[in-house]
Amino acid sequence: MNRVRLWRSMCRIAAVCGVLAAQPAAAAVSALVKVEPLVRHSISATVSGYGKVSAETASRVTISLPRAGRVTQLAVTDGALVHRGQTLFQFHTGAAASARYVQAAAAVRFAEKQLQHTSSLFAEKLATASQLDAAHQALADSEAALTAQRRMGSGLGVQRVTAPFSGVVLNVAVAQGDRIAAAAPILTLARAGQLRAQLGIDPQDVWKVAAGMPVTVRPVFGAAPPLHARVAAVHGVINPRTRLVDVVVALDGPEAGRLLPGMHVAGRITIASRRGWAVPRSAVLRDSRGAYLFQVDHGRAHQVYVTTGIENDRLVEVSGHLDTSLPVVVLGNYELKNGMAVRVGGQ
Repeated sequence: MNRVRLWRSMCRIAAVCGVLAAQPAAAAVSALVKVEPLVRHSISATVSGYGKVSAETASRVTISLPRAGRVTQLAVTDGALVHRGQTLFQFHTGAAASARYVQAAAAVRFAEKQLQHTSSLFAEKLATASQLDAAHQALADSEAALTAQRRMGSGLGVQRVTAPFSGVVLNVAVAQGDRIAAAAPILTLARAGQLRAQLGIDPQDVWKVAAGMPVTVRPVFGAAPPLHARVAAVHGVINPRTRLVDVVVALDGPEAGRLLPGMHVAGRITIASRRGWAVPRSAVLRDSRGAYLFQVDHGRAHQVYVTTGIENDRLVEVSGHLDTSLPVVVLGNYELKNGMAVRVGGQ
C-alpha cells in the first residue's frame, strides 16, 4: 500500500515539473529610453535683462538762444528724425534784446565821433594824450559791447534755426507762439547712432556681470536680428522704481540704426563661454552623491557620476569618467538603475 502511494506522489511531481518546463521563461524587465550622442558644444552662461533704449548723454544737445523772444514757427515734433541743416524752428527776437543791440550800435557811432573830435583837438594841442587814450578806450569798449550783442543775435529780427547735425528730436520744450526767456531750452537733439540700452537685471546676478562683457540686444516686439554690443557700466545701487540693478549697454555702429530711443529691448549678457562636453539638461539627474547620467552600452544602462559646469536654458557642461563613444539617455532616465536593460526609441 505504501509503495502505491509513493508511486502516485512521484507521478504527480513529474507532471508538475513537466508543466513548468513547458512554460516560456519570463521576459527580462527593460525600459524604453531616448538617447543622443555625446558631443562637444560651445556653451555659454548668460544673464538676461529687459529695458529701454535711450540716447547717450554725451550725444544730447539742448538748443537754446542767448536772448529772449518768441518762437513763431515749429518745424519738428518729439521723435522727429532730422538731417543736418534742416529747419527746426523760427525765432523772433524780443523788443528788449533788439533795443540793446540798437543802443550798442549807437554807442559805437558816438564813440567814433568822440575819438575823431578828440584826435582833432589833440592835433591842435587842445587835448591831452590821456584824453585821446580815453577816447580810444571808449570806442574799444563800445565795439566789444556791440560784438557781444551780435553774437547773441540781438541784431537779427527773425532767425531760422537749423539742425547742427543729423539725429533725432528727443524733446520739444516749447509750443509755437511761446515767448521764452534768454537761454531757456527750446528742444533737445541726439546724434544719430549714438544710443545706449539700460537693462535691469536681478540683484543676485549683478556680481557676475562686468564692463566689457558681450551682449546681444533685440527688440522685445518683432523678429529683428540681434544686435551685438558690450556692457559699458554696471550700476552699484538698486533702481527704486524697478527693484533691479541697471546695466548700461553701449549701442553704436551701423547696427544701432535699427533701434530708436524709447524702444523696449531684451538683452542677454554672456558671463562665461567655453567649448566642452555638454548634454541636454534632461540627461542630468541628482542624488545624495551628486550629479549623474546614464550611458547605454550593448542594451544596458550604465550610471556615470559627473561634475557639471556651465549651464544654460538648454545644455549642461559635464565632465568625469565618460565614454565619449557611448550615447547618453536624455528621456526615460528617471526609471533606470545601473545595469538595467533598455530599449532605445521604439525598440
